[in-house]
Amino acid sequence: MLRFVLLYAAALGLSACSDKEADGNADKGANGIIGTAEMDYDAFIPMKAGLWETNFVFTDINVPTLGKAEKQRVMNEVAKSTSNRSCLTDAEAKKPAANFFVGNGAEKCVYEAFDVSGQNVRMKFSCGMDSMGRVDMELNGVMGKTEFNYDSKVDVRLPMVGKVAMQGKAKGKYMGDCPAS
Repeated sequence: MLRFVLLYAAALGLSACSDKEADGNADKGANGIIGTAEMDYDAFIPMKAGLWETNFVFTDINVPTLGKAEKQRVMNEVAKSTSNRSCLTDAEAKKPAANFFVGNGAEKCVYEAFDVSGQNVRMKFSCGMDSMGRVDMELNGVMGKTEFNYDSKVDVRLPMVGKVAMQGKAKGKYMGDCPAS
């Protein structure tokens, strides 16, 4: 039960941060992009600028000590806390920051890989979670101007728990213009 409580706390920790992309307070470099120095955007299909909704659904979690119902509850809570709405400016739509794809709660995200072949995209990220640990994520799938659909692998590394691996889907959809501030 202690492991469940720690894991659940980690899931809640993912949701502790506000939607930094939407309010413009993300920890960004001078050009507004985090960790993109080595990315090659030449083959990237620009996304449509505006309001985007990203939803995560997890289908598997590697915590043998949890029962099926507990695993589902944790996966649902993590999916709920990482799903978000955020706005992309014209510049961000051409070169999206890693934080955009990762969801709420992660910060200081950097790309470890960004491979594009037509509409097929493979991205790897590494993000901090304050003193709670870090999140490593890999997304593989299809991206267009107004939507994306990825298989996701997420490894949450927690100091007292260790690595918690989850798999699922990440879907994003363009929702329209950003609301006026």
